[in-house]
Amino acid sequence: MFRFFLLSFFGITFTAFAADRIAPPAQEARAYAAVDIHADEKVAVAAEPCDTVQRCPFFREHYQEKDFFPIRIVITNDSDHTLTLDEVRVHFISSNNDRIPAATEMELYRRLTVYWRSYRAVESNIALDFDQFGFRSTLVAPHSTVSGYLIYDLEGIKQPFSTGQIYVKEVMVFDKKGNRELYAFEIPLAKYSPPVSGTKKP
Repeated sequence: MFRFFLLSFFGITFTAFAADRIAPPAQEARAYAAVDIHADEKVAVAAEPCDTVQRCPFFREHYQEKDFFPIRIVITNDSDHTLTLDEVRVHFISSNNDRIPAATEMELYRRLTVYWRSYRAVESNIALDFDQFGFRSTLVAPHSTVSGYLIYDLEGIKQPFSTGQIYVKEVMVFDKKGNRELYAFEIPLAKYSPPVSGTKKP
């Protein structure tokens, strides 16, 4: 099952920690250069990599310094039916066809902890980033956009954003044909550029 960064509500006073950590609002998926638009299904999925720390300074940890890269996934549903993401898979596909799932909190924690830093501080920062910047729902209502950041372990992959792609499958929709899976989305990251400003926000 896809590893969403869902809110976990485990006793953290979230608002206080998040006050100065704000990601830019997502545009509609079609505003991004790295996007796959399914016109017949009226659904688009885009990807926006955080290839440098400076591009996404709101994260509490510098994941890129350890070869972990956050990628924002943006899903726009222009159809009249709700999408469900309960079983969705979002993989990074390398030029060698390596299929890489999103990293877990534990995978990040193991590489980011070093002897001179508080383990508890690192663990807390990772948990807060997952909670604040991940997907907050597995439903995409009709005529709406949802987005969230997934973090990928791209250690050892050369030029991942000029040669790799994001592959999204098992997006489900329930319509008059029943509960069915949409065609997979393939998003070449070489097309990435900042989204077009002025596009309607979710």
